[in-house]
Amino acid sequence: MIGKVFAFCLLAFLMGGAGLYSASRKMECSIRRDRRTKFITYFCTVHIVLLCVLLGPRVLAVLILLILLIGASELYQVLHSAGRGQFLFRTGVSVGYVLLGLALLLFFSFSTKEMAVFVYLVVATFDGFSQVSGNLFGRRLLARKISQGKTVEGTLGGLVFASVMAVLLHPLVSLSVAQSLAAGAWIVAAGFSGDLLASWVKRTSGVKDFGRILPGHGGVLDRFDSLLLAGPAALLFLHHTKF
Repeated sequence: MIGKVFAFCLLAFLMGGAGLYSASRKMECSIRRDRRTKFITYFCTVHIVLLCVLLGPRVLAVLILLILLIGASELYQVLHSAGRGQFLFRTGVSVGYVLLGLALLLFFSFSTKEMAVFVYLVVATFDGFSQVSGNLFGRRLLARKISQGKTVEGTLGGLVFASVMAVLLHPLVSLSVAQSLAAGAWIVAAGFSGDLLASWVKRTSGVKDFGRILPGHGGVLDRFDSLLLAGPAALLFLHHTKF
């Protein structure tokens, strides 16, 4: 099944790359270059995470801890720029990040490799195809006051492809098709909420990205903000599901 997982992942990137090319071919050279850089970085990031999952829980724990520590540093810098009058905002966001970070570590600590792959790929598929679908078909902004980059069409496209990925992976986690669709929808809802929450934090703090460590994406939190909420949400869902 591991071979099929990588095959599904490669197929998704081929489809996403084709969609990105179609959406970008008439754009300015700088936009095409930025999107290409973002695509390559995303490809590498996804496969690094999958490799760490396959290498075992200790390697994965180190990766998640590293992501959380870098994310904490990025968040500190962003909140520091929020201004002195934002004490409650900074405190609430900081406490929330610590709690979600601990919950994410708890999720991966109790997860099997198969569960970790299922949740991560559903989140990654939604994130990736939301952007591709938005570039291709995006017209109506979904949350104008929070993010100018999220569209109704992009979100629906991401949901469709994430649902397909959940169904393809259902044998991996011994879920029925219906259960995998329900789990996928719950994970996507949580991941999207995490993304919106991160966008709200950035907008309130007056910054565009959390950092610059990942070419085309910004900071580590810009790439993993969805997982920060999706992981703990998956733990709650799967706790009541025979996995």
